[in-house]
Amino acid sequence: MISSILPTYSRAPLTFVKGEGSWLIEQDGRRFLDFGAGIAVNALGHAHPALVSALSEQAQNLWHVSNLYEIPQQQELADRLVDLTFADTVFFHQLRH
Repeated sequence: MISSILPTYSRAPLTFVKGEGSWLIEQDGRRFLDFGAGIAVNALGHAHPALVSALSEQAQNLWHVSNLYEIPQQQELADRLVDLTFADTVFFHQLRH
């Protein structure tokens, strides 16, 4: 019988229960540098107080708005990225589950 989680990856026998910055903590307390953070997720680290605060504040207002609508903060971020990089334009991908 197939697992309820599609077995697309050969999983390592690790069970992370907490993150601190660039570190992941296994259920037995061992710490691992998170080299996999950029694989289809994010590279923002884990549980940074400034990020937790920003996410908590935003969650009390609005969590997600489709790209079908104007999003002022998205425009601000795109403008900053264009100003600070080589890019002339920015594309924000909307994940659909």
